[in-house]
Amino acid sequence: MKIATLGMRRSFYPVLLIPVIRGNLFKLALAALVSLFALNAHAQTIPVKAPADLSVGDDPTKGTSTSTGTTLFCVDQSGFTLASSTTDPTSSPAVNYTSWQWQEIDAAGNAGALPATATPTNEKLVVASATPGWHTYQVTAATGTANCPADPVIFTVFVLPNLTVTSAVDPANNPSLTYCAADGAPTIPAKQINLTSTVAFNGNLNSVPGLKQFQISDFDLSYVWYRQDVTTASPPPPTQVATTTTGSYTITDPAVTSAGTEKKYKYSVQVNYKVKTCGATPYSAITQSSGTDAVITVTPKPGKPVITIQ
Repeated sequence: MKIATLGMRRSFYPVLLIPVIRGNLFKLALAALVSLFALNAHAQTIPVKAPADLSVGDDPTKGTSTSTGTTLFCVDQSGFTLASSTTDPTSSPAVNYTSWQWQEIDAAGNAGALPATATPTNEKLVVASATPGWHTYQVTAATGTANCPADPVIFTVFVLPNLTVTSAVDPANNPSLTYCAADGAPTIPAKQINLTSTVAFNGNLNSVPGLKQFQISDFDLSYVWYRQDVTTASPPPPTQVATTTTGSYTITDPAVTSAGTEKKYKYSVQVNYKVKTCGATPYSAITQSSGTDAVITVTPKPGKPVITIQ
């Protein structure tokens, strides 16, 4: 007897029909084709930018158990409940299950004890929180007849880790971090003010055998850049200046030909996953220069002099 869990469905394995071809060259080509087909059918889509990219046919041995995002969580919002069916779906008349054993698959691939944050109560497993990475849960049910258990069934979720972000200004082109308002921000490549950001996972990811151990480069990220006028002692809030798909931004500022006052600016970046927006507060960093907040100075165009005759 088998038991179905929330979101589970039978995996589908397509069949590739290929005519018999003789010759070593054709055999090699055939082997390469079969390998490529198998790879595409049993791996996540990289880079990950949508929940479906973490699922492979909703097969919990290859990815998340659903492709709709219901099995994808942020680490600070990783609570969920799994519910097993309560009756044997293969028996007629229906026979009720009388007991359920919930376990979690460990890094060695064995079904073991649940963490302290997971509480089983009969057919339900309440997970208050889960660590970053893969988590595969297993339930085994029995009808009470000679204490005969059904085959175990698994369910897989993925928890996105928090991100750590740093940002710095490239000192090679414009070490003084100053430009003239009348000229605008430098546009010559050798003088441009380039800002960069570096993103990493905050901590290690839980692993399950057979599931991909992700790196930060496997995820598409969004970068939103901000500028804050810090000329005065009480600066206004930062304003958004750009959205990029990479961790680089070049300051662009149009020329101001009228006379004005000196301005000082700080820049910062907010980063998040494209697959799901996470973080109770945005993952962000103020751009640094030599270990301190980088301050970009925009010097004003001076007013015209006055000529008098003496």
